[in-house]
Amino acid sequence: MQKLLFITTSSLATNPRLVKEFEFLKETFKCTVICFEHDDWSLEPSKKIQGRNAEVDFISVNRHKEFYTTLISKLYHKIAIFLNPLFHQNTKIAAFASNDKTPQLYFKVKKFYHKNKPDRVIAHNLGAFYPALQLAQKTGCKLQLDIEDYHPGEEIYYNKKHDVQNRILIMQNSFSNASAITYASEGIKIKCEAIFKVKSDTKTRVIINAFKSDDFLLLNSNNEGVHCVWFSQNISHKRGLEDVFEAAQELPNINFHLIGKPNLEFIEAMMPSENIHIHQPMPQEELHEFLAGMDIGLALEDKQSDGNRDICLTNKFLAYAQAGLYIFATDTFGQKHFLNQLGMNAGKIINASLRDAINNLDKRVLAIDARRDRWERAKAFSWEKQSEVLLEVMK
Repeated sequence: MQKLLFITTSSLATNPRLVKEFEFLKETFKCTVICFEHDDWSLEPSKKIQGRNAEVDFISVNRHKEFYTTLISKLYHKIAIFLNPLFHQNTKIAAFASNDKTPQLYFKVKKFYHKNKPDRVIAHNLGAFYPALQLAQKTGCKLQLDIEDYHPGEEIYYNKKHDVQNRILIMQNSFSNASAITYASEGIKIKCEAIFKVKSDTKTRVIINAFKSDDFLLLNSNNEGVHCVWFSQNISHKRGLEDVFEAAQELPNINFHLIGKPNLEFIEAMMPSENIHIHQPMPQEELHEFLAGMDIGLALEDKQSDGNRDICLTNKFLAYAQAGLYIFATDTFGQKHFLNQLGMNAGKIINASLRDAINNLDKRVLAIDARRDRWERAKAFSWEKQSEVLLEVMK
């Protein structure tokens, strides 16, 4: 049985794409996962994920418990930022400067391969690319990259003068050595292929971040009125939610459900009306069950916020579609492209405002028969179908 090593700078609960991959591949491969453990809402669901995957080996990094290596990693990060202007073509310095978890993950991976040699390493997210690249170069194992976002286009929080170039350098060197690359959307694939060179025999495929079809129930909602839903890790600014609060004030008969960790300062500033309902973050199973009682999914990505939002395809968009919800989406390439693929009565691009979109809605698209049609059609792109592509990439 071939050995796979998955590595990420995220926790399990915040990287459902990673979890779906190893839960599928564990039947065919011996899987080990190196990930981080965060002392927040994600801790309990991450523990549950480990508990239901006894055949997978997990190496979790808790930064509070591993205080010394965390301190050293943060020090390497600061030194790398200082050296960045002098060695702007050095991939190691770029990687360590870009993410303070990368040195810690690098040390953990290095310790792992002294005793174990995987056949393939699969890196999820940018902070994992350099450690995976080093492992592949030192052991000869195959390097596989999962590109869930276009990282150079994402918002930069520190080292702003150099980090876009750092991210491009990390990705180019990783792409040049990869045996396989998977992309979470067609837009991300198009963007990356226009910038980064790969080997002629590198396998590249789009594997959208869909869920299992049986994760979603089809229910004839007993709720009164129309219920709109939006979810993310955080309820805060720069997420298009200002339009939701505005629409709620003008449409008192429409219910708006926001799921995520609330930024109290932001919510207070929005002065929410009574038809705004705030829910704490939910485990995936509970969230999908909750969606079954909703009518409309709100996909409010702002393509002006950064260079990734226009081309990505979010978990929320796919969850809405698989739950059979009608979707109101902002005009991004990723959402418009996929909405067109979904076909008639799947949803609509918001042209003016969310309020106008809801006011002009033909309520027949919310009927149970229309919802059943959307729910059935979504099975064509479910995780059962996407996992077949993943297995083909790894042959």
